[in-house]
Amino acid sequence: MQDEQQTDIQDEQQTDIQDEQQTEEEKQPTGEGKVIRFVILGIPYSIRPTEELTAEDIDILVAYVKQRIESFTQKGYDHTRVPVLAAFDIANELRDLQKFYELPINRAIDKLKFVLEPEPEE
Repeated sequence: MQDEQQTDIQDEQQTDIQDEQQTEEEKQPTGEGKVIRFVILGIPYSIRPTEELTAEDIDILVAYVKQRIESFTQKGYDHTRVPVLAAFDIANELRDLQKFYELPINRAIDKLKFVLEPEPEE
């Protein structure tokens, strides 16, 4: 019984910490060059925008990763396994997209090579 109460108190403390971190996250400016702060699975992270990765890009990616993480936590997976499962899921999605787009592009390149090859001189 005492162990259950201690676990409940720890869960409440963790929730309070997460709420506090999320509040801090919302306070952070999202302008170019300013650090973007966010929390995933109770762990704070920060990323500085660059020319190639803007603050808006980071916000989109953070939302995407959080959604993937949440989908695995809702299924009841252990929090220590969730990041790896989400990473594999995202990597598989990338592989599928590469297959979908690269195959037609490679076929078009092969056709262009055939059409553009010079005719043999006689």
